[in-house]
Amino acid sequence: MLSLSRLLLAFAICALPAIGQTAAKLQQELRSKETAAKKDADKLFEVAKWAAEKALANDAKRIFQVILKVKPDHPGANEALGNDLVEGKWLPKKEAELLRKKAQAAEYAAKGFVDVGGIWVEKDKVDDAKRGVFHHEGEVVNKLEKTAFLAGLVRHPETGEIIDAKHLEKAKSGYYPVGGEGRWVDKKEADTYHSDVKRPWLVRTTWGTIMSTLGLAKIQELAAQVDLGILRVLPILGADSLHPDRRPVILIAATRTEYTDYGQAMSDGTDACGAFVVPEEGALELPYLGSVRMAICDNDKDMGTRYIRHAAALAAANAFATGAGVDLPPWLEHAFGSYTSRFQDDSDAGWFGKQHVQRGGVGNVKAFFPSFAISGDMEPKDISNNLYQAGLLLSFAVSGQDEKCNEALKAISAVLGGGKGNADKAITKLQAALIDAQPKIVTHLQQLISKSP
Repeated sequence: MLSLSRLLLAFAICALPAIGQTAAKLQQELRSKETAAKKDADKLFEVAKWAAEKALANDAKRIFQVILKVKPDHPGANEALGNDLVEGKWLPKKEAELLRKKAQAAEYAAKGFVDVGGIWVEKDKVDDAKRGVFHHEGEVVNKLEKTAFLAGLVRHPETGEIIDAKHLEKAKSGYYPVGGEGRWVDKKEADTYHSDVKRPWLVRTTWGTIMSTLGLAKIQELAAQVDLGILRVLPILGADSLHPDRRPVILIAATRTEYTDYGQAMSDGTDACGAFVVPEEGALELPYLGSVRMAICDNDKDMGTRYIRHAAALAAANAFATGAGVDLPPWLEHAFGSYTSRFQDDSDAGWFGKQHVQRGGVGNVKAFFPSFAISGDMEPKDISNNLYQAGLLLSFAVSGQDEKCNEALKAISAVLGGGKGNADKAITKLQAALIDAQPKIVTHLQQLISKSP
């Protein structure tokens, strides 16, 4: 029996003469069209377009070049060859870019702007620019985004995706780009396209960015939870804003199966709590954001919004820690998450506090730090116990009821926020202060419970 590979090879060989005959026929037709067009630029342009449609790329390029000899300012031929119109003159792309840069430099220098790494900024924004923080129409952006905006690109009004300004009206009319091929589709078709895990939605919130295969309407609904999670921990992270290069990215799984798949592929076992940060080797390159260690969360029907806030806080804490060169101990990393998922307000904290008391209440704080763990081998109640106690310790430190805890937490916040100090020493001091304050922590828990529903 003939193998499939040999059969395909035999078919290809048999087809060669026919392919050759087709190519020869196309060339003959092309010569006829060229001859008929003579030196009429517009007629030659139609011939060149026909050649391009027939995959005769070299011939199309040759004819476009002939057109420019006949009519140097022919718009279609210039655009086809990649030329740009600058000050009424068509120029090769590189030459056009250089001319624009010179003109831009002269314009901005005259206004008193300063060049910082190729970006012109106002004098009072120079220090920010040197830190990689740029400003555009009231928005704080990174260098990649600023460069795009200076080149005339804009944000999609719904998703925040950076698009060509010529498509802005399409975007305002409820259309979305898909596939990177210039295709624009309505929301229903876009939702279908982005339902594939290989091409999820990428939607910008006020404080973070969401990746998800959920429908856009649902993502927009959940955006508030992402922002709540980030805003809740920003003061503890020593800041009132985010560096645009470290914008938290949260991947919200559309289904439990999808979340489980992510956990198996990228987690060290901490996905057992419904939210986790991918390891360093799992960092993803995202448009205009660079390399990002995103947080991934489940969208469970009962705990989904809490998991999202937990993930958002994890992503924010990780971003600040990375920027400061700090390794957060696992208990503290998840304390930030728990502080948003279980301590969003005192009533919330009290409700979960009742369950914590039923599971034994405040455990030995000194033993808690080295023993803290989250894994799929643990009982759900033990995971919940660890998460709540981590959040409780952070909640107590934030409350200001103990001076040593308060001072140690301030020192940690200062380092994470970009200030000076030794984070390891500050974390060690915080742990020691929390151990000494265990009786006060028990009282703090009772105070929270008194405010529960």
